[in-house]
Amino acid sequence: MASRKEQKEAAKAERLALEQAHAEAARRTRIMRLGMVVIGAVVVVAALVIISSTGGGSKPSSKASTAAAAGVNALLVGIPQSGTTLGSPTAAVTVTEFGDLECPFCADFAKGAENSLISSDVRSGKVKLVYRSLQTATQDPTIFSTQQSAAYAAGAQDRALNFIELFYNEQGVEDSGYVTASYLDGLAKQIPGLNYAKWQAASTSSTYSDAVLADEQAASKAGFNSTPTIVVSGPKGSNPITSATITYATLESAINAVA
Repeated sequence: MASRKEQKEAAKAERLALEQAHAEAARRTRIMRLGMVVIGAVVVVAALVIISSTGGGSKPSSKASTAAAAGVNALLVGIPQSGTTLGSPTAAVTVTEFGDLECPFCADFAKGAENSLISSDVRSGKVKLVYRSLQTATQDPTIFSTQQSAAYAAGAQDRALNFIELFYNEQGVEDSGYVTASYLDGLAKQIPGLNYAKWQAASTSSTYSDAVLADEQAASKAGFNSTPTIVVSGPKGSNPITSATITYATLESAINAVA
């Protein structure tokens, strides 16, 4: 049986291969459709990425960051939160996401299918969303524990999903070292209603690092080794979804099957 380390390495290799395949397919399509116009667009995007990543994780302050924070707040405002759970505690169906905040596939899921899930099913009270931790993309276990604990600490003030969604929307380049104390502080300071001093004190508490570790152990016991891994549970059973790309239609099908 493969060790936990070997499973993580295999999962990362698979994820990177998928990223490369998707990137190559997208590149060819853009070239066919747009020709040399796309080259100019790529240059602009690359310049923006360089600018946004310069400074090693300083507090987000760009117009894009401000827009992301406003979008996340609009998405979540009015929906009950408790710890790392978003939605009505009496919702019949639970969607659990095992994620790594530095995972690019998790960010794609958050900004796509999960956004639709929150807007429709969670807001209506049909589904509650639970976030749990599983290290895949983040290379340093200490950094992983620190960033995930920071999100859980925001959950002490019922703002965990605000922190998580902001992180995904302002996610940097994988393995670039952008996750620093300054970066995490910058996210916390963008969350409406979050008491920064209380969050900062809580973020270093062993309570949350222990919770992150417990999540990882639960994921390992269940045989999960990739992110995002989604588990949809309801009165009629439980369905895990392990795929690099998860659509809202896939989620809806799984929700209806267990509701």
